[in-house]
Amino acid sequence: MKRTSLYYFICLSVFFVSMTGIDLIRVSDAHAIPAWARKYDQPCQMCHYPAVPRLNTFGHKFRQAGFRTPDEINQDIKVENVSNYLSVRGRGRYVLNNFESSSNKDISDFRWNDTTLFYAGPAGRNFSGFAEFEWEAEDTIGLVASISGLWGSKDHFTTLRVGQFHTLSRVGFGGFDRPTGISTPSIRSANLTKDVKFTLGADQRGVEVAHAYQSTLFPERSRIILQITNGVNTAGSGTENDNDTQKDYTLAFEQILDNRASGFTLIYYSGIYTGAADRFWFQRYGGTASWVLPSGLEFQGGYIRSTDDPNISDKVNANALYLELEQYLASLELTGLVRYDIIDPDDTAGDDRTTILTAGAVRSMQEWLKVSVEGSANSKQAADTTDYSLIGEVMINF
Repeated sequence: MKRTSLYYFICLSVFFVSMTGIDLIRVSDAHAIPAWARKYDQPCQMCHYPAVPRLNTFGHKFRQAGFRTPDEINQDIKVENVSNYLSVRGRGRYVLNNFESSSNKDISDFRWNDTTLFYAGPAGRNFSGFAEFEWEAEDTIGLVASISGLWGSKDHFTTLRVGQFHTLSRVGFGGFDRPTGISTPSIRSANLTKDVKFTLGADQRGVEVAHAYQSTLFPERSRIILQITNGVNTAGSGTENDNDTQKDYTLAFEQILDNRASGFTLIYYSGIYTGAADRFWFQRYGGTASWVLPSGLEFQGGYIRSTDDPNISDKVNANALYLELEQYLASLELTGLVRYDIIDPDDTAGDDRTTILTAGAVRSMQEWLKVSVEGSANSKQAADTTDYSLIGEVMINF
Protein backbone atom coordinates (compact mmCIF):
# COMPACT_ATOMS: atom_id res chain seq x y z
CA MET A 1 0.00 0.00 0.00
CA LYS A 2 1.31 3.44 -0.88
CA ARG A 3 2.33 5.66 1.99
CA THR A 4 -0.33 8.27 1.17
CA SER A 5 -3.13 5.73 0.89
CA LEU A 6 -2.09 4.19 4.22
CA TYR A 7 -2.18 7.65 5.79
CA TYR A 8 -5.71 8.31 4.56
CA PHE A 9 -6.86 4.88 5.68
CA ILE A 10 -5.53 5.52 9.20
CA CYS A 11 -7.18 8.98 9.32
CA LEU A 12 -10.50 7.55 8.20
CA SER A 13 -10.35 4.65 10.63
CA VAL A 14 -9.49 6.90 13.61
CA PHE A 15 -12.32 9.29 12.78
CA PHE A 16 -14.80 6.43 12.28
CA VAL A 17 -13.91 4.83 15.63
CA SER A 18 -13.97 8.15 17.47
CA MET A 19 -17.47 8.95 16.22
CA THR A 20 -18.84 5.65 17.53
CA GLY A 21 -17.86 6.69 21.03
CA ILE A 22 -19.03 10.29 21.10
CA ASP A 23 -21.96 10.10 23.49
CA LEU A 24 -20.85 12.78 25.89
CA ILE A 25 -22.07 15.66 23.76
CA ARG A 26 -25.47 14.16 22.98
CA VAL A 27 -28.55 15.38 24.76
CA SER A 28 -31.36 13.16 25.92
CA ASP A 29 -34.24 15.27 24.75
CA ALA A 30 -33.11 17.00 21.55
CA HIS A 31 -35.94 18.83 19.84
CA ALA A 32 -36.80 18.79 16.14
CA ILE A 33 -36.10 22.32 14.98
CA PRO A 34 -35.97 22.45 11.13
CA ALA A 35 -39.06 23.99 9.57
CA TRP A 36 -41.34 21.03 8.88
CA ALA A 37 -40.29 19.28 12.09
CA ARG A 38 -41.39 22.43 13.92
CA LYS A 39 -44.67 22.57 12.02
CA TYR A 40 -45.69 19.00 12.84
CA ASP A 41 -43.88 18.78 16.19
CA GLN A 42 -42.04 15.65 15.05
CA PRO A 43 -38.37 14.64 14.92
CA CYS A 44 -36.46 14.94 11.66
CA GLN A 45 -36.62 11.15 11.33
CA MET A 46 -40.25 11.60 10.32
CA CYS A 47 -38.96 12.38 6.79
CA HIS A 48 -35.28 11.34 6.77
CA TYR A 49 -33.35 8.06 6.82
CA PRO A 50 -30.65 7.21 7.78
CA ALA A 51 -29.52 10.83 8.16
CA VAL A 52 -30.54 14.26 6.93
CA PRO A 53 -30.95 15.02 4.02
CA ARG A 54 -31.67 11.48 2.71
CA LEU A 55 -35.42 10.84 2.55
CA ASN A 56 -37.39 7.91 3.92
CA THR A 57 -40.63 6.68 2.37
CA PHE A 58 -42.79 9.23 4.18
CA GLY A 59 -40.37 11.98 3.15
CA HIS A 60 -40.62 11.01 -0.51
CA LYS A 61 -44.43 11.05 -0.36
CA PHE A 62 -44.39 14.38 1.48
CA ARG A 63 -42.18 15.97 -1.20
CA GLN A 64 -44.13 14.49 -4.11
CA ALA A 65 -47.36 16.01 -2.74
CA GLY A 66 -45.96 19.52 -2.56
CA PHE A 67 -44.80 19.25 1.08
CA ARG A 68 -48.15 17.95 2.32
CA THR A 69 -49.07 14.98 4.45
CA PRO A 70 -51.76 12.67 2.96
CA ASP A 71 -54.39 14.22 5.25
CA GLU A 72 -53.55 17.72 3.99
CA ILE A 73 -54.25 16.98 0.30
CA ASN A 74 -57.27 19.03 -0.85
CA GLN A 75 -57.29 20.95 2.43
CA ASP A 76 -56.97 24.74 2.73
CA ILE A 77 -53.59 25.54 4.25
CA LYS A 78 -52.80 29.03 5.51
CA VAL A 79 -49.31 30.45 5.84
CA GLU A 80 -49.62 31.71 9.41
CA ASN A 81 -46.28 30.89 11.05
CA VAL A 82 -43.27 31.76 8.89
CA SER A 83 -40.97 29.59 11.04
CA ASN A 84 -42.85 26.53 9.71
CA TYR A 85 -41.57 27.37 6.21
CA LEU A 86 -38.12 28.82 6.85
CA SER A 87 -34.89 26.89 7.51
CA VAL A 88 -31.15 27.52 7.31
CA ARG A 89 -28.35 25.05 6.67
CA GLY A 90 -24.60 25.56 7.00
CA ARG A 91 -21.73 23.22 6.10
CA GLY A 92 -18.11 23.57 7.15
CA ARG A 93 -15.38 21.27 5.83
CA TYR A 94 -11.77 20.28 6.08
CA VAL A 95 -10.38 19.08 2.72
CA LEU A 96 -7.12 17.19 2.23
CA ASN A 97 -6.09 16.25 -1.32
CA ASN A 98 -2.98 14.45 -2.50
CA PHE A 99 -2.53 14.52 -6.29
CA GLU A 100 -0.19 12.02 -7.88
CA SER A 101 0.04 14.17 -11.01
CA SER A 102 2.65 16.93 -10.72
CA SER A 103 0.36 19.34 -12.62
CA ASN A 104 -2.02 19.59 -9.64
CA LYS A 105 -1.20 21.21 -6.32
CA ASP A 106 -1.93 19.33 -3.09
CA ILE A 107 -4.59 20.85 -0.83
CA SER A 108 -4.97 21.10 2.94
CA ASP A 109 -7.77 23.54 3.55
CA PHE A 110 -10.45 24.54 6.07
CA ARG A 111 -13.57 25.75 4.25
CA TRP A 112 -17.01 27.07 4.93
CA ASN A 113 -18.63 25.20 2.07
CA ASP A 114 -22.00 26.96 1.90
CA THR A 115 -24.86 28.60 3.75
CA THR A 116 -28.35 27.87 2.42
CA LEU A 117 -31.69 29.49 3.14
CA PHE A 118 -34.82 27.44 2.42
CA TYR A 119 -38.36 28.77 2.24
CA ALA A 120 -40.88 26.14 1.19
CA GLY A 121 -44.31 24.72 1.82
CA PRO A 122 -47.93 24.58 0.65
CA ALA A 123 -50.23 27.59 0.43
CA GLY A 124 -53.98 27.32 -0.06
CA ARG A 125 -55.63 24.17 -1.37
CA ASN A 126 -53.61 23.42 -4.51
CA PHE A 127 -50.32 25.34 -4.63
CA SER A 128 -46.85 25.15 -3.11
CA GLY A 129 -43.64 27.10 -3.35
CA PHE A 130 -39.98 26.21 -2.97
CA ALA A 131 -37.01 28.59 -2.79
CA GLU A 132 -33.39 27.70 -2.03
CA PHE A 133 -30.75 30.41 -1.84
CA GLU A 134 -27.23 29.02 -1.50
CA TRP A 135 -24.24 31.22 -0.75
CA GLU A 136 -21.28 29.11 -1.78
CA ALA A 137 -17.66 29.26 -0.71
CA GLU A 138 -16.63 31.14 -3.87
CA ASP A 139 -18.99 34.01 -2.88
CA THR A 140 -21.44 32.98 -5.59
CA ILE A 141 -25.18 32.75 -5.10
CA GLY A 142 -27.09 29.71 -6.32
CA LEU A 143 -30.86 29.88 -6.70
CA VAL A 144 -33.49 27.17 -6.98
CA ALA A 145 -37.08 28.41 -6.98
CA SER A 146 -40.34 26.97 -8.27
CA ILE A 147 -44.12 27.08 -7.93
CA SER A 148 -46.10 23.86 -8.11
CA GLY A 149 -49.75 22.86 -8.15
CA LEU A 150 -51.49 19.64 -7.13
CA TRP A 151 -54.90 18.29 -8.22
CA GLY A 152 -56.43 14.96 -7.26
CA SER A 153 -56.70 12.67 -4.24
CA LYS A 154 -54.06 11.18 -1.95
CA ASP A 155 -53.91 7.99 -4.07
CA HIS A 156 -54.05 9.63 -7.52
CA PHE A 157 -52.87 13.17 -8.11
CA THR A 158 -51.21 15.27 -10.80
CA THR A 159 -48.64 17.98 -10.15
CA LEU A 160 -47.36 20.85 -12.27
CA ARG A 161 -44.05 22.54 -11.43
CA VAL A 162 -42.62 25.65 -13.10
CA GLY A 163 -39.37 27.43 -12.33
CA GLN A 164 -35.65 26.87 -11.85
CA PHE A 165 -35.45 23.55 -10.08
CA HIS A 166 -33.61 20.35 -9.25
CA THR A 167 -34.60 17.97 -12.04
CA LEU A 168 -34.48 14.37 -10.80
CA SER A 169 -31.23 14.92 -8.97
CA ARG A 170 -31.64 15.20 -5.18
CA VAL A 171 -35.27 14.09 -5.28
CA GLY A 172 -35.33 10.54 -6.75
CA PHE A 173 -34.29 7.15 -5.38
CA GLY A 174 -30.88 5.55 -5.07
CA GLY A 175 -28.28 7.76 -6.73
CA PHE A 176 -30.86 10.43 -7.55
CA ASP A 177 -31.67 11.08 -3.89
CA ARG A 178 -29.56 13.39 -1.74
CA PRO A 179 -26.56 11.44 -0.43
CA THR A 180 -26.27 9.96 3.04
CA GLY A 181 -22.64 11.06 3.13
CA ILE A 182 -20.83 14.00 1.54
CA SER A 183 -20.32 13.13 -2.13
CA THR A 184 -22.79 11.98 -4.76
CA PRO A 185 -22.43 9.10 -7.24
CA SER A 186 -20.56 10.10 -10.39
CA ILE A 187 -23.38 9.06 -12.71
CA ARG A 188 -25.15 12.31 -11.81
CA SER A 189 -22.31 14.58 -10.67
CA ALA A 190 -19.79 14.07 -13.52
CA ASN A 191 -19.63 14.61 -17.27
CA LEU A 192 -20.24 11.10 -18.61
CA THR A 193 -18.76 11.66 -22.09
CA LYS A 194 -15.64 13.41 -23.31
CA ASP A 195 -17.18 16.26 -25.32
CA VAL A 196 -20.58 17.14 -23.81
CA LYS A 197 -20.42 19.18 -20.60
CA PHE A 198 -23.65 17.95 -19.09
CA THR A 199 -24.43 16.30 -15.78
CA LEU A 200 -27.71 14.75 -14.72
CA GLY A 201 -27.38 16.73 -11.50
CA ALA A 202 -27.49 20.15 -13.19
CA ASP A 203 -30.33 22.44 -12.03
CA GLN A 204 -32.41 23.69 -14.95
CA ARG A 205 -35.22 26.04 -15.91
CA GLY A 206 -38.43 24.61 -17.29
CA VAL A 207 -41.72 22.89 -16.56
CA GLU A 208 -42.58 19.49 -15.09
CA VAL A 209 -45.81 17.48 -15.19
CA ALA A 210 -46.05 14.40 -12.98
CA HIS A 211 -48.75 11.93 -12.02
CA ALA A 212 -48.60 9.90 -8.80
CA TYR A 213 -50.83 6.88 -8.38
CA GLN A 214 -51.38 3.69 -6.45
CA SER A 215 -51.11 0.65 -8.73
CA THR A 216 -52.00 -2.99 -8.15
CA LEU A 217 -48.47 -4.05 -9.14
CA PHE A 218 -46.66 -2.31 -6.26
CA PRO A 219 -47.78 -1.79 -2.65
CA GLU A 220 -46.41 1.77 -2.54
CA ARG A 221 -46.81 4.88 -4.70
CA SER A 222 -45.68 5.11 -8.34
CA ARG A 223 -44.94 8.33 -10.22
CA ILE A 224 -44.50 9.21 -13.92
CA ILE A 225 -42.60 12.44 -14.72
CA LEU A 226 -42.22 14.54 -17.88
CA GLN A 227 -39.92 17.57 -17.92
CA ILE A 228 -39.28 20.14 -20.64
CA THR A 229 -36.22 22.28 -19.87
CA ASN A 230 -33.93 24.82 -21.54
CA GLY A 231 -30.94 22.51 -21.34
CA VAL A 232 -27.40 23.59 -20.48
CA ASN A 233 -25.00 26.09 -22.01
CA THR A 234 -21.44 25.50 -23.19
CA ALA A 235 -20.16 25.54 -19.59
CA GLY A 236 -22.72 22.93 -18.51
CA SER A 237 -24.93 25.36 -16.55
CA GLY A 238 -28.71 25.09 -16.77
CA THR A 239 -29.38 28.27 -14.78
CA GLU A 240 -27.77 30.79 -17.13
CA ASN A 241 -28.75 32.04 -20.58
CA ASP A 242 -29.46 29.21 -23.02
CA ASN A 243 -27.34 28.87 -26.18
CA ASP A 244 -30.20 27.99 -28.53
CA THR A 245 -33.97 27.68 -28.88
CA GLN A 246 -34.01 23.90 -28.62
CA LYS A 247 -35.53 22.26 -25.55
CA ASP A 248 -34.40 19.17 -23.63
CA TYR A 249 -36.80 16.43 -22.57
CA THR A 250 -36.83 14.06 -19.62
CA LEU A 251 -39.14 11.10 -19.12
CA ALA A 252 -38.83 9.27 -15.81
CA PHE A 253 -40.56 6.75 -13.59
CA GLU A 254 -40.23 6.54 -9.80
CA GLN A 255 -41.35 3.65 -7.67
CA ILE A 256 -41.44 3.36 -3.88
CA LEU A 257 -40.96 -0.30 -2.96
CA ASP A 258 -41.58 -0.43 0.80
CA ASN A 259 -41.83 1.64 3.96
CA ARG A 260 -38.05 1.52 4.56
CA ALA A 261 -37.12 3.98 1.74
CA SER A 262 -36.38 1.31 -0.87
CA GLY A 263 -37.19 2.36 -4.42
CA PHE A 264 -35.96 2.92 -7.95
CA THR A 265 -35.84 5.65 -10.60
CA LEU A 266 -35.76 5.04 -14.37
CA ILE A 267 -34.80 7.93 -16.65
CA TYR A 268 -34.52 8.87 -20.31
CA TYR A 269 -33.00 12.27 -21.16
CA SER A 270 -32.72 13.77 -24.65
CA GLY A 271 -31.02 17.11 -25.27
CA ILE A 272 -29.04 19.40 -27.56
CA TYR A 273 -25.58 20.66 -26.61
CA THR A 274 -23.72 23.30 -28.61
CA GLY A 275 -19.97 23.06 -28.13
CA ALA A 276 -17.16 25.26 -29.35
CA ALA A 277 -16.92 23.54 -32.75
CA ASP A 278 -19.71 20.97 -32.81
CA ARG A 279 -23.40 20.50 -32.08
CA PHE A 280 -24.50 17.34 -30.31
CA TRP A 281 -27.76 15.49 -29.93
CA PHE A 282 -27.16 13.56 -26.73
CA GLN A 283 -29.10 10.99 -24.76
CA ARG A 284 -28.80 9.59 -21.25
CA TYR A 285 -30.83 6.58 -20.10
CA GLY A 286 -30.73 4.09 -17.26
CA GLY A 287 -31.69 4.07 -13.63
CA THR A 288 -30.76 3.85 -9.98
CA ALA A 289 -32.18 1.78 -7.12
CA SER A 290 -31.90 1.27 -3.38
CA TRP A 291 -32.95 -1.69 -1.26
CA VAL A 292 -33.00 -1.28 2.52
CA LEU A 293 -33.19 -4.38 4.74
CA PRO A 294 -34.81 -4.36 8.21
CA SER A 295 -31.33 -4.70 9.72
CA GLY A 296 -30.35 -1.29 8.30
CA LEU A 297 -28.14 -2.75 5.55
CA GLU A 298 -28.72 -0.97 2.24
CA PHE A 299 -27.77 -2.06 -1.27
CA GLN A 300 -27.65 0.78 -3.78
CA GLY A 301 -26.58 1.07 -7.38
CA GLY A 302 -27.20 2.56 -10.78
CA TYR A 303 -26.24 2.52 -14.46
CA ILE A 304 -26.42 5.24 -17.13
CA ARG A 305 -25.83 4.66 -20.84
CA SER A 306 -24.80 7.75 -22.78
CA THR A 307 -24.82 8.49 -26.51
CA ASP A 308 -23.51 11.66 -28.17
CA ASP A 309 -24.34 12.15 -31.86
CA PRO A 310 -22.34 15.14 -33.16
CA ASN A 311 -22.95 16.67 -36.56
CA ILE A 312 -19.33 16.64 -37.79
CA SER A 313 -17.65 13.69 -36.03
CA ASP A 314 -18.25 10.09 -34.96
CA LYS A 315 -20.95 9.02 -32.55
CA VAL A 316 -19.78 8.38 -28.98
CA ASN A 317 -21.19 5.72 -26.65
CA ALA A 318 -20.34 5.70 -22.96
CA ASN A 319 -21.12 3.83 -19.76
CA ALA A 320 -21.21 4.82 -16.11
CA LEU A 321 -22.22 2.84 -13.06
CA TYR A 322 -21.86 2.69 -9.31
CA LEU A 323 -22.43 0.24 -6.46
CA GLU A 324 -22.82 1.27 -2.83
CA LEU A 325 -23.28 -0.47 0.51
CA GLU A 326 -24.52 1.32 3.62
CA GLN A 327 -25.02 0.05 7.15
CA TYR A 328 -27.09 2.03 9.62
CA LEU A 329 -26.56 1.37 13.35
CA ALA A 330 -29.67 2.77 15.02
CA SER A 331 -28.31 2.53 18.58
CA LEU A 332 -25.38 4.80 17.63
CA GLU A 333 -27.16 6.88 14.94
CA LEU A 334 -24.14 6.00 12.81
CA THR A 335 -23.99 5.01 9.14
CA GLY A 336 -20.97 3.53 7.39
CA LEU A 337 -20.77 3.45 3.60
CA VAL A 338 -18.54 2.30 0.77
CA ARG A 339 -19.06 3.12 -2.93
CA TYR A 340 -17.39 2.14 -6.19
CA ASP A 341 -17.87 4.36 -9.29
CA ILE A 342 -16.86 3.61 -12.88
CA ILE A 343 -16.99 6.15 -15.72
CA ASP A 344 -16.07 5.04 -19.25
CA PRO A 345 -16.58 8.16 -21.45
CA ASP A 346 -16.01 6.34 -24.76
CA ASP A 347 -16.42 2.57 -25.02
CA THR A 348 -14.34 2.41 -28.23
CA ALA A 349 -11.28 3.78 -26.42
CA GLY A 350 -9.46 1.40 -24.13
CA ASP A 351 -7.60 3.75 -21.82
CA ASP A 352 -9.97 6.49 -20.69
CA ARG A 353 -11.75 4.88 -17.76
CA THR A 354 -11.99 6.53 -14.33
CA THR A 355 -12.70 4.54 -11.17
CA ILE A 356 -13.42 6.00 -7.74
CA LEU A 357 -13.43 4.11 -4.44
CA THR A 358 -15.11 5.99 -1.58
CA ALA A 359 -15.54 5.06 2.08
CA GLY A 360 -17.14 7.13 4.78
CA ALA A 361 -19.15 7.44 7.96
CA VAL A 362 -21.99 9.71 9.09
CA ARG A 363 -23.08 10.43 12.65
CA SER A 364 -26.23 12.34 13.63
CA MET A 365 -25.19 14.06 16.83
CA GLN A 366 -28.45 15.88 17.54
CA GLU A 367 -31.54 16.79 15.54
CA TRP A 368 -29.74 19.79 14.12
CA LEU A 369 -26.14 18.52 13.83
CA LYS A 370 -24.50 15.93 11.54
CA VAL A 371 -20.82 15.00 11.30
CA SER A 372 -19.46 13.17 8.24
CA VAL A 373 -16.12 11.97 6.93
CA GLU A 374 -15.18 10.49 3.55
CA GLY A 375 -11.99 9.25 1.97
CA SER A 376 -11.62 8.43 -1.72
CA ALA A 377 -9.13 7.16 -4.28
CA ASN A 378 -9.67 8.44 -7.82
CA SER A 379 -7.81 6.45 -10.49
CA LYS A 380 -7.48 7.77 -14.06
CA GLN A 381 -6.48 5.07 -16.51
CA ALA A 382 -5.30 7.41 -19.27
CA ALA A 383 -2.84 9.25 -17.00
CA ASP A 384 -2.04 6.17 -14.92
CA THR A 385 -2.47 8.23 -11.74
CA THR A 386 -4.43 7.87 -8.51
CA ASP A 387 -5.47 10.92 -6.51
CA TYR A 388 -6.44 10.65 -2.84
CA SER A 389 -8.75 12.86 -0.82
CA LEU A 390 -10.11 13.08 2.70
CA ILE A 391 -13.07 15.35 3.62
CA GLY A 392 -14.57 16.00 7.03
CA GLU A 393 -17.85 17.91 7.27
CA VAL A 394 -20.01 19.40 9.99
CA MET A 395 -23.57 20.29 8.94
CA ILE A 396 -26.07 22.28 11.01
CA ASN A 397 -29.79 22.76 10.32
CA PHE A 398 -32.18 25.04 12.16
